[in-house]
Parts: sequence; structure tokens; C-alpha cells
Amino acid sequence: MAEAAIFSAVKSLGVLVVEKAGFLQGVEEQVKWLKRELKRMQCYLKDAAEKQPQNESIRQWISDIREVAQDAEDVIETFILKSNTPRSSEMSFHERVISIPKHLYHLNVVGKEIDSIKAKLQDIERSRVRYGIQYIGEMTESTRRSEVGEVEWRRRLSPWQKDEHLVGLERDMKLLLENAILDGREGLAVATVVGMGGIGKSTLAKKVYNHSGVAKRFDMRAWVVVSSDFMPRDIIKELMLQVLDPKEDKLKVLETMEKLSLASVQRMLHERLCGKRYFIVLDDIWENKHWESLASVFPVEGQGSRLLLTSRDRNITKHARYIHEMKLLDSEQSWKLFMKKAFIDNNEGKCPEDLYDIGREILRKCDGLPLAISVVGGLLVDRSPSKSKWENVSKEINTHLGTKESSVSEILELSYRNLSPELKSCFLCLGFFKEDATIRTKRLIHVWVANGFIQQGRRGENTTMEEIGQNYLDELINRNMVQVKDMSYDESVKNCHIHDLLRELSIRKAKEEISFEIRRGEGNSQSLDKPRHCAIYCSTETFIYSAAGKNKYVRSVFVHGYDNRTDVKPSYLKSFELLKILDFENFMLYELPDTIGELTGLRYLGLRNSRIPELPRSLGRLKKLEVLDVAKYNTNVPNVIWKMDTLRHLYMYHFDYTRTPIRLDTLKNLHTLSYIRTDHVDPKHLTQLASLRTLGIVIRSSDYEFSTLCSSLKNLVCLKVRNINMYRISMDVLGTMCNLTTLKLVGGLTKLPDLPPNLSYLTLIYAGLLHDPMPVLEKLPKLLALKLDRAYYKGRKMEVSEKGFPRLKVLILREMWYLETIQVRNEGGMFVLKRLEIFKCLCMKQLPEKLRLMATVVNK
Repeated sequence: MAEAAIFSAVKSLGVLVVEKAGFLQGVEEQVKWLKRELKRMQCYLKDAAEKQPQNESIRQWISDIREVAQDAEDVIETFILKSNTPRSSEMSFHERVISIPKHLYHLNVVGKEIDSIKAKLQDIERSRVRYGIQYIGEMTESTRRSEVGEVEWRRRLSPWQKDEHLVGLERDMKLLLENAILDGREGLAVATVVGMGGIGKSTLAKKVYNHSGVAKRFDMRAWVVVSSDFMPRDIIKELMLQVLDPKEDKLKVLETMEKLSLASVQRMLHERLCGKRYFIVLDDIWENKHWESLASVFPVEGQGSRLLLTSRDRNITKHARYIHEMKLLDSEQSWKLFMKKAFIDNNEGKCPEDLYDIGREILRKCDGLPLAISVVGGLLVDRSPSKSKWENVSKEINTHLGTKESSVSEILELSYRNLSPELKSCFLCLGFFKEDATIRTKRLIHVWVANGFIQQGRRGENTTMEEIGQNYLDELINRNMVQVKDMSYDESVKNCHIHDLLRELSIRKAKEEISFEIRRGEGNSQSLDKPRHCAIYCSTETFIYSAAGKNKYVRSVFVHGYDNRTDVKPSYLKSFELLKILDFENFMLYELPDTIGELTGLRYLGLRNSRIPELPRSLGRLKKLEVLDVAKYNTNVPNVIWKMDTLRHLYMYHFDYTRTPIRLDTLKNLHTLSYIRTDHVDPKHLTQLASLRTLGIVIRSSDYEFSTLCSSLKNLVCLKVRNINMYRISMDVLGTMCNLTTLKLVGGLTKLPDLPPNLSYLTLIYAGLLHDPMPVLEKLPKLLALKLDRAYYKGRKMEVSEKGFPRLKVLILREMWYLETIQVRNEGGMFVLKRLEIFKCLCMKQLPEKLRLMATVVNK
């Protein structure tokens, strides 16, 4: 299909018509015609897709229209970039005179190029008639309203409902625990779970890892994904960070490991594990040599430690004391899982009688594979399930089915084909990330927005693009095409990931539809003439890619690397003329060249967890930048941020140093500012950020200055979230901020301040509370979620009154070292609580029965 390419091109043309109308005199009608024609071509694609498996000519027709759409986007974006001159008020008379012929030249060029594309589209139209491709047509208004209603309903379903179901795994978990993990034998023992992709190996390992008996037995636990992109140094580093004492500085340990050889890092981990009873999961090992290169790290002396390996390869078994081979689900297990996935709003998971036989037929084609069952179940989720839709799904599987071995792949393909153009484009981006990566929701949505896949105003004037993106993600989750990794305490998705088989589908389709390319190492031979999106994997000290002629078409670059110091050559960056996204997250980059300022179309710059001490001043030339992420490292940001008036999200890790307070008052579009120190910014500037929704601030000022700041921030009507790191100052002024709904306070509290009355979500970290906080917190009338994280309350109990916490749904307690119990008078308080999580509260002895039944307790 070419839907994603046409969808992207139509959006770019729309932007040109709206934003550059004044520049288009002479070619405006040509641009509008091009947009209309590409949009019309979308109506033929469904029929073409149905016919392409049997017809090579139709496959070529689809390829031709995809190429034309991408060429149109190249032409339009190049014109936008080159005609993006400064405002007339900022130009001298001489500059304005010079700019006129330059602009006329670009208009002439774009006009000729559109004429060339128009001729190609006319050829495509003639071949369409010749091949008999039919016009499917656009939906009627009533059909559109009905489908939009279904989509809205599906997106509103909570992803929390999509937690993985233990269907058919109860027996597997019991055998694994009894025979391998909790068998009581001394010495290091290795167990292996083997089976085909999508059968549930990682799900089983996760259930074992989180089992309460496992948490109690072992001194330390760790989980790491090995994957086909085997990076031994990264694996050892990740294991080392997971087995550190909570009080150790992870950043310092990480910086130490970066300076050591692989052998030295392995020795560090070995010494840390010596004398401990540990349980470690090595998930998704692809080759026996990968396991052999890691095996020597783990001490073998008799402490009763355990290693659990998962793999598709049955040959990775010779070192295992116990081998557990996963079996496909039987008929009834398959049906049970299918019901839970297809009827997620129905707790009983019952199937209507008229759908029963069709459902059984669809299920037969899933061959008992949990992933296939989950995905096809997600495809069939509807508020009002229809027999015709179920029959169509069954028919489509039959139509495209080749052999029994292809059934799983075809079911995944079918789920992709049934996505809307917007969701297809979003799904294709998932292949940009590393295999088995934990993907931050915010990062993913920012990538979608920067690529132009989300437009503001589709769901109401007050709905942001990020909120629409969150709805897109929720729908992909509810279709079982993306999995929830972590939930925030406000029940939103914090992190997600994608199954290997679905990632393979995403990469394959992205190569076909949006010219995605994976580059590995220097001198890598390229298969695409005009790549538009790239994931670059490099392990050398300096990575150079010289094909500048190809780079100029690229819109997004994701750089994944490991091992030693890595630099980016200035000439390398300059070759990406149309780049929108440049992502170095978790990449060991030590310098960003000045040439970054030449990427004037850049919208997203991701430098989180890099090692750059200072950003260049040329950053101020990035006039279209919407996201700048330099979080998790003390990177100095020059005082040029104020020049980026399109900036929407600014993520920092305080500042290492600043010479003068950073100027921010021009950032009228800024939604997120996190984190910044009060002594590094003029408080008056914060009051100018009219669109600010989320503020993370580190307070080192006086009580008076903080009080003044809060009084000013009350005027920011959009501000809903505040994360505050504080250092022993009075916080009582917070109670006057009635618009605040989400608050995180870190450090410095001995007693609770007056809190905003409309709080829905509250987190207290390192609070140092002297008294039981519950009598104060339970009176917050709108509080939905409460998290107490290392609050250092030394009392043995916390008490909730009979009517306390009238709306609280989520309570999370983490590392409350002295807490033994929570008492609820007459068990009448917290009566709507649905989720209770208790982490490392080692003295916790008892809970009321109601709380005990719902609690998730992890004490190791």
C-alpha cells in the first residue's frame, strides 16, 4: 500500500497552502490541484491492494504512486525551506530588495517540478484505467460519523484493561517455579524457556520474575533483553545498574563503566554478584555464542542463584539444568484468550451466538499462537460487533493465506491493513527504535507530531496534538499492536514496547511505504536511492556516511550506538537538508557540531542521556524546533532558547552552569518546561508562558521569591502539572493555586504544606515527614492517585478515617522503610480504590483484607 506516503504528502501540501499562501502567487492553483489529485488516488488504493497479490503490474502501479507522492513531498518541503525568509520587519531595505528575485526563482522552480509530477500522475491515471482498478469512493457522512464513533469508543478504553492475560500459562509457571527456580538446590542453575516467536516466552518469564516467592527468596533480581542486535557491553551495564544499592549514584557508576574496557565492566558485575543469591532473566537470546560470551560473568558458587533464559533457538540448552518448551494453546485456551481480547469491555468475555462459528473459524487459523490470537482479537474489538465484519476478517485471512506457516504473518498483516492512514503512519515509526526497546510514550508521540502525522484541531479546539497522539497510541494498544510496559500512577501509559514479530512487520512496511532504511557501520551499501527515514547503528569511534546526495531526502534519523566515544562529523550533519527529526537518545555523543544550526527544518532534537557538556550557540537558528530534549545530563544550554518561538517542549536536567539567567519570555507556544532552577531564570519570564501546561522546577531561592513566583504562576490558566524539587523552603503558598491538578514534590518537607484544593494526582518523594500524612491528604476532595516514594516517615502505621479519600483509585507506596500497616477505620475509607502497589516496604506486616486482596507487593 501507498497510503502512508500519500497521507504524508497531502499533509505537507495542506501546510504549504495554509502557511505559505502569500508566497504561492502563480503556483497556488497547481499546488491545490496536486493535493486534490493525490487525495483522489487514495480512493483507488483499497481495490488495488486487493488485486496486487495476483498482478505484478498493479504492484508496480502502487509503487509508482508512492514514489510520486514522496517526490511531491520533497518538492513542497524544499520550497518551504528555501522560501522561509525572515519577517519583513526583521529585514533591512536592501535585504528585502534582494529577497524578491530569489523568491521568484524558487516559485519558478517549484512550478516546473509540479508540472513534471502532474504529468506522472496523468500517466498513472491512464494505467489505472488499463488495469481496471476501481474507485472505492469516500465514506458517506453517516458512515463516517459511525466509524468515528467506534474509533472514539475504542480509544477511550483504558490500556490498563489490556494487561497480559495468564491464559494457558498457569501450568507452565508452576512447573518452572517448582523444577527450576524455587527447587531449593544449591549452586548456580540455568533454566531455559524455548519456543517460537509470539508463543509467550517473555510473558511467562515476566510472571515468574514478579512472583512473590521469587521476590522473597533472592537477594537481587535483574532482567535484561539480549535480542538479535547483540551488544555485550550494553547488557552488562544494564545488569550492573539494576543490581546497585538504591543509595548508590547510578550516573556516577555509569560514567565509571564508560571509561573501562569490556573485560573490566564484566569483572565489576561478577564481583557485585559474588556472595549473593541472585535471579537474572536473559530474555530473547538468539544465538548460542551470545550466551557463551555472557556466561562467565555469573558466579557459580553455592548460593542457590538462578538464571532464566528465553530463546527461539532450541540449541541454546546444553548449559541448562531445566528446559521448558512452550506449547501452543489448545482449542479452549485459545477461545478463552480470544474472548478476553475481542470483548475487552465485557468482563465475562461472552460471544454472541451469531458470531460463535465464525469466531471458531478465525481462531483455527491462529494455530494456538497467543500473539496471533491477541492481534486478531484486537482487530475485532467493536462497541457493536457485527457478523459482516467477522466474516470479512475470516475471508481476508483465507484470501491472502498461502501455507499454514504463513498464517501468523498474514494475521499481523491483516491487522495493519485495517488501520486508518493516520494509524498506519504512526505504526510505521515503531520500527525506528531498537529491538525490544522500552519506548517512552512522550518520545513516541513527539516523533509522530514532528513527522506531521498529527494535526491540531481534529478533535476540538482545546485538544492538543499530544492528546490526539495519546489517543492514537491507546488505539494501537487496544488493537494489541503495541504493548504496555509501564503505567503512570494516573493510569496513563508511561512506557510501551512492541513485540519482535510486529516490529519486523513495522520495519518491512516502513521500507515499502515510507522508504525507511537501516544503516550499519561504515561503508554500508545502500539499497534505496531516496531514503526518507533512517535508523543508524554504529559501533565505531567515528561514524561517517558520505552519500550526501541520498541524505538530502531524509526526514528522520535515529542513531543507536554503544561501546566507545562517538563523534559526528560536521559535514555529515550538513548533508541532511530536509531533516525534521534527529534523535541521539542514549547515544554516547560528546560533542554537537555547530553545523546543527544549518538544519533549519528541524522540529525534534533528542539528546537525552548523551554526554554533551555544552550545546553550540548555532542552536538559536533552529526556528522550527518544537522539541529540545537534553534531560538526564548536566548539559549547558546557551542563552539562545528565546529565539525558537515555535518551541513546545523543553526538557533539561537543571543546568551545569549559566552565565546569565536564561531568557524564555518569547516562548508563547511552550507546553512543557522541565526542569529548570529558579536561580537560572527570571521568574517574570515564566509568567509570559501563556501555553505552559507542565512545569518542573528546582527551588534554591528564598521563601519570598518562591511565594512571588507562585502568585505570578496563578495567572497561567493552562498550567496543570508541577514537579518541584525544593530545599527546605515554605510551600504553603501552593494552596492558592486552584488550577493545579497534578503535583510532584521532591525533598525538603517535614510537614505537609497547604495543598491545591483541586489536586487529582500527588507524588511526594524524599519528603522526610515527621507525622502521618494521611489525615491531611485524605481530605483532598478530588484526589485520584497518591504516590509516596521514599517519604522517610518513621511511624509504624498510617491511618485512614472512615470517609477518607472519597475518590482515590490508585495508591503507590515505595520504600517506606518503617511502615508496618495501614489502618482503615471500619474499612470505610478509600472505598473506590482499585490499585494498590507496595514496593520495598520491608516492615509491612499486615493490611486490611480489602487492601490485601488488591495489593501488588514487591519487596526485593
